[in-house]
Amino acid sequence: MTNEKLKIKNGGIASRFYYNKKFITLTFVICSFVILAIASGCGTSGSTATTTTTATTTTGGSSSIAISGTLQEGTVGSSGIKAYGGEVDNFTVVAIDNATGQTYHTTSDASGAFSLSIPAGVSYEVSLINSDNEYFGPIVMSGNTSSSEVVVGITPTDAINLGTISVDETNNAAQPTIEPTAILNSEDVADAENGIPKGAAFDGKVEQTGVTNRSSGADIDKDGIPNVFDADEDNDGIRNGILGTPSSAYVSSEVVEYIDMNSNIWSPQGNTSEAQDQMMINISVYLKSGQASNVSSVKAINVPSTISNIAVIRDSSSFGDPTDYPPEWTVWSTVNHSLYVSEEVYKVLINPMGAMNVGDTFTIRVTKTDSTYEDFFLTNSYFMTDWPTITTINGITLITAEGQKTNAGTAEGTSLEIVFTKPLDEDGNLLNGLIYQITYGTSEVDGSGTYGVSTNTDFITVTDVAAASTLTGTITVEANAPNWAYYIVPVAEAGGQRNGTETWIRVE
Repeated sequence: MTNEKLKIKNGGIASRFYYNKKFITLTFVICSFVILAIASGCGTSGSTATTTTTATTTTGGSSSIAISGTLQEGTVGSSGIKAYGGEVDNFTVVAIDNATGQTYHTTSDASGAFSLSIPAGVSYEVSLINSDNEYFGPIVMSGNTSSSEVVVGITPTDAINLGTISVDETNNAAQPTIEPTAILNSEDVADAENGIPKGAAFDGKVEQTGVTNRSSGADIDKDGIPNVFDADEDNDGIRNGILGTPSSAYVSSEVVEYIDMNSNIWSPQGNTSEAQDQMMINISVYLKSGQASNVSSVKAINVPSTISNIAVIRDSSSFGDPTDYPPEWTVWSTVNHSLYVSEEVYKVLINPMGAMNVGDTFTIRVTKTDSTYEDFFLTNSYFMTDWPTITTINGITLITAEGQKTNAGTAEGTSLEIVFTKPLDEDGNLLNGLIYQITYGTSEVDGSGTYGVSTNTDFITVTDVAAASTLTGTITVEANAPNWAYYIVPVAEAGGQRNGTETWIRVE
């Protein structure tokens, strides 16, 4: 199966995407964004095809084996491995191929049991996604509190039952109560403290000290979080997708070229709404040339619980008015979280209306006309809770009521020194690695006294200062004519997506 590079753009939300194609003809219920993608499946559209609760997936061929076990509440780490008997149901169990990044997954049943069919003789790391569609943490296969490393890799050659697996909600990690000694891959380890991988409970978004990068594998930075779910897969302090495409963002598919999830916050000066109410998230599935006739539908079969029932659909005119696109402000869940086709692209534009978390996952299902399907997974790497806004112009504070399209602010001089804030992430911390500029141009007033968006903009680049909460840039200007003002937008850019605040200033 040939890997193809996945093209990704990121903005107010970032994600990574992975995909896995199951080679089966039997009825299949979900195998296991942004993204790792390789864990999805092909199946038929029988009565179980759209559920996520069946515990068993089946792959064809004599080289396939079953890996099974039972998830139970418990503890892992310094207090030892204990299970308390409380079942952990509706958790997604994901096996990631160390060599290719391809993933396979299934869901635990009401008793916490699962069974997953995977190719034999392959090295895997195994992780969990919880019932809210958030990344939970890794399954440690062998480790103890005195070691600085734990084994996270297994290479099963025959069917294997891992037995009872203790799921520790305090440390966000899991471990079999009986070590699977015969199948351990002792070369695949994670840096750990007290028997817990260093990245556990952080989704990889916290830069860890003493973590050693390696050149390949399901977990490049060895923090215990597979690349597919790791917000910072190389532990450089910059979230995935901000400076470049994650190394694990590769995909193989019969019909899909790539999947893109990006977002923008383009806010008017003085807007006090929260980020999730202003943010526009665009999810797009780009089909390979000539494949549109082979696809019958595309939808998100799993959506993060924080937005699943409240996200609303926004206007589609910016991307070609897809067929049967719902009216603006339709609640996305009422149309089954569907995407809509325009030429060879399935799209939807939404306001999340709720805050998202790092590690939130979407599962995008592409159903073919022959009733088989492929699942794609998107994992959120960061979420902006703030965006660049002007604080002062030439040393004078810009008050909330000024700088709006109906009430332009004022300034003096032949140049404007603009101080603006840097965006914050989901924790209220500065989001590192963004590119900054100030866009500006002239804007004419209309008959109602309202200024429009400039159509003749230029920009200056602003150098980031890592420790600073604000940045400064200076633009050269001239006095305004009676019917126009300067349109000024401080911009933070990530992967081609731009987030900023539109401001109108008259120069006197």
